[in-house]
Amino acid sequence: MAYADGGLTPGKPDTLELPEQRSPAADFRIERKGAQKWRISLLSPRAIRWFETNFVGNTQEGHVCEAGLAEANAFIQKARMDGFKVEYVGPLARSYF
Repeated sequence: MAYADGGLTPGKPDTLELPEQRSPAADFRIERKGAQKWRISLLSPRAIRWFETNFVGNTQEGHVCEAGLAEANAFIQKARMDGFKVEYVGPLARSYF
């Protein structure tokens, strides 16, 4: 049985590799990059401005940052409360909320 922390990891032979795509509907993309690391990508100009205002004065190169699970969950909640759309990249599919 695969558990959340021991499940399939994108990029390994036993997983489905999803192509890098931008969704015009999403402002942020969240994807798992390790056992305790999540990558948050800023996809829209509106999201970049919001992120720089609420979290840091300047984003990292490429408009990407990494966070732990708790920080990523808090980020998603705050973004959703402020009306942003989030794309979650799971091991088998993309979800939008």
